[in-house]
Amino acid sequence: MTRILFFLALILTLSFGHNPSAWSGNETLVVGMQLHFDSLCQTRSTSRQTLLLSHNWSDTLIYRDPDKQELVPCLAESYRIGEDGALEFTLRKGVRFHNGEPLTAEAVRFSMEVFRAPKARSRNLFRAFGDVRVVDEQTVRIHTTLHPRVALEILANVFFIYPPGYYQKVGGEAFGKHPIGTGPYRFVSWDEEGHLRFEAHSDYFGSPKGKPRIPHLIIRIIPEQIIRIEMLLNGELDLIRSGSIAPEQIQYLERHPDITVRRANILRNFFLLMDARGRSGTDFFKQRKVRRAVNLAINRQHLVTDVLCGYAKVNHGVATPQHFGYEPDIRTYAYDPERAQTLLTEAGYPDGFNVDLYVHRDESVAEALAQDLRAVGIRAEIRWMEGRVDRLIEKIRNGETPFAFFTWGSYSIFDASAILHPWFLQDEPLCHGTTPEIDRLLRRSDRSGSEKERKRLLSRAQQLIAEEAFWAPLYYGNSVAAMRSALDFRPSYDEVDRYFLATWNESR
Repeated sequence: MTRILFFLALILTLSFGHNPSAWSGNETLVVGMQLHFDSLCQTRSTSRQTLLLSHNWSDTLIYRDPDKQELVPCLAESYRIGEDGALEFTLRKGVRFHNGEPLTAEAVRFSMEVFRAPKARSRNLFRAFGDVRVVDEQTVRIHTTLHPRVALEILANVFFIYPPGYYQKVGGEAFGKHPIGTGPYRFVSWDEEGHLRFEAHSDYFGSPKGKPRIPHLIIRIIPEQIIRIEMLLNGELDLIRSGSIAPEQIQYLERHPDITVRRANILRNFFLLMDARGRSGTDFFKQRKVRRAVNLAINRQHLVTDVLCGYAKVNHGVATPQHFGYEPDIRTYAYDPERAQTLLTEAGYPDGFNVDLYVHRDESVAEALAQDLRAVGIRAEIRWMEGRVDRLIEKIRNGETPFAFFTWGSYSIFDASAILHPWFLQDEPLCHGTTPEIDRLLRRSDRSGSEKERKRLLSRAQQLIAEEAFWAPLYYGNSVAAMRSALDFRPSYDEVDRYFLATWNESR
């Protein structure tokens, strides 16, 4: 940590004389990302990069306007909610996919079939969507048991419309490597070095996203923090996207005259995941006393104040205050290492135990967590996944991780079900701890048409999860982005990077 900050300070000192002529041209935006991912298809990847890039090359029926913070028609020209709760969408006429296929109601029906497929990573979000009826070529009716507000959130943030002809021809895996959509940017290439290239779609219909202000978009995957910073400062990158800049770096970047740092409050929650079901063959966390000991061992305020430099807020629950259904009145675990040691002794581990802790990001936080845990006898050996969130989540899904430091952005859906359902429904592959009662409450919340009743059910589920200490919630964070001062780009409260809205200042 000290060594990284030393080299960062040295780079910043040497770069104060940086020549702006080295910047990329006005026609191109180069974005640096930290984490690797394997697919641009939303049904084959749950990574944040896949989701945010999809909003740039693809479209949804409705769209969240980041300024108004409300949902507006996108591929749909209009929509209405029927008496039976079904959602009927009238599509815009004349819209075509990047390969020339027309946007039709059949494309919507087909896409729902893909998103609800048994092996689709998106299936958990779409379990409550049923029959999709093609009324005519431009009209489609989607049936769901969800409250309309929740259904519209899911459709706006995750339900991208894919071209049936192309998708059926190449298959889901190939589609994820070379996607085709209707969005403001068109996919061009993805090379072995982790460079993705997009270009403005010249025939894009425009509303409500508008056409891209910068014609060319390049995404570069760079796992090493110090290299991302150096590339930003020497002009090889224009923007380090949200989530790829650690808080301890911000104080240094803010001193640089050619760098702007912006942030936004977001949904993302950070937590320690414990295998309470013993799926990994490790039994420590099957005992509630051990899980509670983990919660008591963590100095959350130290993490937020000292490690994260205040760029986060302490959280004790699995949801955050921005989620509908968030419940603050739950059992909390104040920092109490002595009590943690007592619980470990009562659980049969007076000398503690050794366990692997899987980590894919935020090394400084992981080191602080391991130090707190070692202090009470839990000797957590950090298994660094080198920024491969895709590989770590695959290990979690397969039940191969006894202990993990992880994070969840709820697909940018502002409803507690977006974090509770995938992690605490018994038949979900991500679930590492639940009870029949929690499972029942969550399934009932899906079927409830009353917001008051839904909130009661979601609240009770959160209280039970806290009692059982299935997670050790840590904090919820900010979305922080560092960029060339000549670039006008703003991270959004929903953690979706809309690169099509970025512009270069005229004085650049």
